[in-house]
Amino acid sequence: MSPRKQSRATEHADPHELNNPVPRLLLGLIAALFAWGIYYIVASAPDSPAALGDHRDPGLLAGTAVPQDQTIDGRRIFTTACQACHQAEGQGLPGVFPPLAGSEWVQGAPEVLTRIVLHGVTGALTVSGTLYHGEMPAFGHQFNDAELAALLSYIRSAWGNDQPAIEVPLVAAVRKATASRNHPWAGENELRHEPP
Repeated sequence: MSPRKQSRATEHADPHELNNPVPRLLLGLIAALFAWGIYYIVASAPDSPAALGDHRDPGLLAGTAVPQDQTIDGRRIFTTACQACHQAEGQGLPGVFPPLAGSEWVQGAPEVLTRIVLHGVTGALTVSGTLYHGEMPAFGHQFNDAELAALLSYIRSAWGNDQPAIEVPLVAAVRKATASRNHPWAGENELRHEPP
């Protein structure tokens, strides 16, 4: 036998696909799931209330409504928006961020504190006998009147501060009175001379 014929005899046959169809049971299951999916989409009303879940009002999830039986947590707002500078106990950072605990600005006229939080303040501000030169951002665009009232009420009653709560109508009135303002207050001089 020639070497060429011998090499052909030892080679394996070329591979080829066998005729193995997808099992009919599996095809039936896929068709049934597809039909169920179409039925589910057609039969469900996407704007209907959810039958499962925690049954919250969709307006709450969008951040547009507060339920009547639930109050806004001023402490939570303070934690997310103010605590980084003024610290958890309202002590601030010496020489950098003023304290809120025992501050005459916090315990003083509620209109002045509301103006500070609505529009921010930049420049010289004396707090508890220490002069601070810093900048506080405005929160008027970030929070609505009810949220600001809850935040300010929390600040005025925490860390030994013992002042009455600030009501939503007062925040709304200060916001309306200062609506044309588009820059922070220029330190304590402007704040003290601005009529309440």
